[in-house]
Amino acid sequence: MRRALAAAAALAALTTACAGGPAADRAAQLGAAPGAAPGEEPTGPDGTPSAPPPAQEPGDTPADPVVIAPEHGTVAIAETVAEDLPAGLRRAAALPDGTLLLTPATGGTVHHLDPATGDLTVAGEVESTTGEPTIVDIAASDEAVYIAYEGAQSNRISRYTYDAGTLRPTGSAAARDLPRGAGLMAFGPDGLLYTSTGPAGEILRIDPARPAATAAISTGHTDLRGLAWDPMGQLWTIDPGNGATTDVLPITPENPLPPADTTVPATENPTDLTQIAGSLWMTTESGTLWRYPLPNASPEPFLTDDLGPLTAVLPTPDGEDLWLLTETSLLRLTVT
Repeated sequence: MRRALAAAAALAALTTACAGGPAADRAAQLGAAPGAAPGEEPTGPDGTPSAPPPAQEPGDTPADPVVIAPEHGTVAIAETVAEDLPAGLRRAAALPDGTLLLTPATGGTVHHLDPATGDLTVAGEVESTTGEPTIVDIAASDEAVYIAYEGAQSNRISRYTYDAGTLRPTGSAAARDLPRGAGLMAFGPDGLLYTSTGPAGEILRIDPARPAATAAISTGHTDLRGLAWDPMGQLWTIDPGNGATTDVLPITPENPLPPADTTVPATENPTDLTQIAGSLWMTTESGTLWRYPLPNASPEPFLTDDLGPLTAVLPTPDGEDLWLLTETSLLRLTVT
């Protein structure tokens, strides 16, 4: 029943924008009346010319076409991009030029990896007053790199720049005084930074330019492991905190937690979450890559321990494939 409710919630989130069918939705998104032929002037119900679509405001992001993933998908290893990586790498962030920054779970050394060549270099160190820091996550925007790590008394998210092969601290922070375990991060389609608060059970929305405007958009969580947005801008997260199953949750800001899809055993121990082509992809320490096709959210397992623990997953720059980080290598996966 809980799975059905979650699937219904996800379907409702997608189909609200799809009234009239996918063709009508796409026509609306392109600013044309449904049924108008190419080059034909759109008309209203009475046959008179309809008003043109409203002008796009500066900063508006056009809606992506509705994507409904097929029930069954495929996964193939297309390329081993790099192997024999330093031990302990756990998180990855894509830079605007398509290269990657990789961070360990413990220790402050951040590595830079160029997938085009497989070259791995040291980018810099995470500044910490506690010796070797515990790094929770890394995220990057066009302007800066954000690293979440444990401080002496609490967690914080610090801002860095990456230029000419070097990671440099800016001395500023997007968030301070977060609870221990906080700092899972992802940028949303609105350009804002979203982060978990660990045991405090919240998801925060942060404007890096105005950290004082930080607000909690969702509460009641226990142990979040991933944040990802689907093509319609719906935020999803995974939470294995109930001890028996892993919950896959669609999040609506300021609304109570919805029913969860609880079909993955908690023993899988999820590590990361991303989305491409209308499916959520979840990595696990057990070595399974799970696919959740939206909106029906029926999970499919892939790889199943062939590669050992899977630590991070993110889209390639073209949005067609996935980068998959294991304990020893970075792979490019072709998925459907």
